[in-house]
Amino acid sequence: MKMSPEGKNYLEQVLADSEVKTLRFFGIAGCCGVNLGVGLEAPAEEDAIQTIEGIEVAIHPDIAPQLTDVKIHAEEENGELGLVLVGYSPTSC
Repeated sequence: MKMSPEGKNYLEQVLADSEVKTLRFFGIAGCCGVNLGVGLEAPAEEDAIQTIEGIEVAIHPDIAPQLTDVKIHAEEENGELGLVLVGYSPTSC
């Protein structure tokens, strides 16, 4: 997993206003397998913790294979800046 400069800047701004300083990726059971969940929350015991561009990122093992070649990025859409996972392909039925 990598992070663009835009993604880093966006997350630094978001984390500055948050009590939790970890971006966590986790799996959510769905009808077609495990779906990706992401949030600012403390790592779970089984998470792998990485520091990417100075930001702590926790990744649950169930979702890790889907994030190998993903880049965390930020883009503006409809006047609002948001997180984008470049290279992520969600599972579908």
